[in-house]
Amino acid sequence: MTWRELQHSFLEARNRFAAEEARAHWRRWVEFHAQRSAGIIALDGNLPAADHVLERWNRDAEELRTSKPIQYILGFEHFDGLRIQVSPAVLIPRPETEELVQLAAERAPRGGIVLDLGTGSGCISLALTKRRPDLHVRGLDVSSEALDVARRNAAELELNVEWMLGDLNGDAPDGLKADVVLSNPPYVGANEQLEPEVADFEPALALFAPAEDILFFYRRVLDWADQVGANQLGLECHSAHAQATAERAQSQGWTTELLRDQFGAPRWVWGTKPEPKPYL
Repeated sequence: MTWRELQHSFLEARNRFAAEEARAHWRRWVEFHAQRSAGIIALDGNLPAADHVLERWNRDAEELRTSKPIQYILGFEHFDGLRIQVSPAVLIPRPETEELVQLAAERAPRGGIVLDLGTGSGCISLALTKRRPDLHVRGLDVSSEALDVARRNAAELELNVEWMLGDLNGDAPDGLKADVVLSNPPYVGANEQLEPEVADFEPALALFAPAEDILFFYRRVLDWADQVGANQLGLECHSAHAQATAERAQSQGWTTELLRDQFGAPRWVWGTKPEPKPYL
C-alpha cells in the first residue's frame, strides 16, 4: 500500500467527520506514527508506506471507522505545551481551558496552595505546576481511574503534584487548605445535544450535571472553596450558565469577574475574597 492509498483508506474510515476534520486526524495520526511531516509524506505519495505504519493502521482501522476521538486512539492530547496522556476515563483537554491555567498562573500567590477539583487527566494541575513551580498544587478527583491517568502524566512529565481521591458530594476533608480553588466541573445538561464523539466516548461522570440542578457541581465547588479557606477561585463554565454561576458565587461572598473566550462567550468566573482566611 502506498502512502497515498493509506491516506485514502484513512479518510474513508473517518467519513463520520467533516472532510477538514478528517484530514486533521490524518495529519496527527500519520505524523505521530511515521515521525515525519504529512507534507513530506504527501510528496512521497506513490512510494510504499512504512511497514510499521501499516501495522499500526491494521491495529487502529476498526476504531478509526467509529466516532472515537483521535486523541483516545493516539492516547494523548497537547495542552499548554504539554503532551497529556488520555483515556476514556478522562475528558480530553480543551484549548480554552489553557486560559484558566494562565489566569491562575498570573494570580496565585507566590508559594501558595492550589486545589484543582475534578482534575481528570491532571492537565490543569500539571500545566500550572509547569508554569509556576513555586506553587503546591493538589489535584482531586472522584475517579480512581482518572487519577491513575493523572499520575502517569505527572511521572512522564516529571512534575510534582499531590493527587487526592475525593468526592464533591461530601465535605472537604478536615485540615485540607488552599489559597486558590480551580475547577472545570461537569456542566452539560442531560438533554443537551452533543457530538457523537463526545456523547459516545467521553466519560459521562465528567460531563453531565444533574438534569434538575445544572449548577449542582458549582455550588459544591463553592462550598469546598469556603471549607478550605480559599480567597481566590477560578471556574470554567458553560456559556449559558456563566452569569448564574457568577451570581451564585457572589451570594457566597465572592467578588467576581466574568471573562469571555475568543468568541465573546462568557467562559470563566474568577472570584476573590478580600481577606484570606488564616491557616497553619
